[in-house]
Amino acid sequence: MKILHVYRSEPNEEVQKLVSLLNEGNEAMEFKLYEAKDDADYDKLIQMIWEADKTISWW
Repeated sequence: MKILHVYRSEPNEEVQKLVSLLNEGNEAMEFKLYEAKDDADYDKLIQMIWEADKTISWW
């Protein structure tokens, strides 16, 4: 299964542990909104969402 993780802010240690558990045995992709600020490539994000079987948003 392909999982996409979308991060609005930098993940803390707890989130990193949860992501690691969720990624076990799956193909994982990440989109870091917090790095892009006002210049996020939303076209790329939409494409990644369509490619993923599951999308998880982390605020």
